[in-house]
Amino acid sequence: MDKEKFKKIERKVCSIIIAVLLVVLAFRMIFPLCLSTKYKCENILFTSVKKLEGKELERFIQLSEDIVKTTKQNPFYKKNKKILICFHSNKLFYSIISFGASIGNAMSLGNFAVINFSETDFIKETVMGMSKVYNVRNVKDSAVHELTHVYLSKGLVVLDSIFVPVWKNEGIAECIAASSSYDIETGVNNFFADKDDKSHQFDYFKYRLAVLYLIKVKNMTYKEILESKDLNFKDVLEEIKSFNKNEVLAWY
Repeated sequence: MDKEKFKKIERKVCSIIIAVLLVVLAFRMIFPLCLSTKYKCENILFTSVKKLEGKELERFIQLSEDIVKTTKQNPFYKKNKKILICFHSNKLFYSIISFGASIGNAMSLGNFAVINFSETDFIKETVMGMSKVYNVRNVKDSAVHELTHVYLSKGLVVLDSIFVPVWKNEGIAECIAASSSYDIETGVNNFFADKDDKSHQFDYFKYRLAVLYLIKVKNMTYKEILESKDLNFKDVLEEIKSFNKNEVLAWY
């Protein structure tokens, strides 16, 4: 195949991918607007697939306000972003429109963004993900994590890994959320024992661990971590192994 034909195929594939993403984004934006439970707080519109009443509605509104208040403290906060957040009540439907993401998933285009969350319990303030283990997380912390992705985005969240390595992107989001669905002590023990349980959540634990080390020990800022071209994820993890478990646990 000559170069010209290859370039044409490459352009067509890219066009198809972008078109699909735009259709999904459009659906994600239109669908929540049709829901009966909505609450706008500053630049974020919160929606729930389940029609909420009574105590559930009260907690939904309170959580929405808490999320906005907390996210304004985010070092990457951008008040010009128009964000729509949709809380689901059915994990299967959520999984379909979020491409199988576990707890939450963000998509953005320019200054517009849509964030979907899996099955949400407003009374317990939890989101239940698709994974079989480590699949429950606090609603507000989950929102802070996904909102960080939106604020860090160069314009299209799904393409941001081109600009920022996944371990930095996810590690910073986890650090700013200051929580994890993976038990910290279990994670530290597994890390030092070189025991990888192959879970998506353990990967996120290690991403957060690497960023914490750079902040707490190397005294780097988030901006410096993002901009550094010299940081290698595996090298950072090896450096951490020179510390003992109690020292690492103290970083949290």
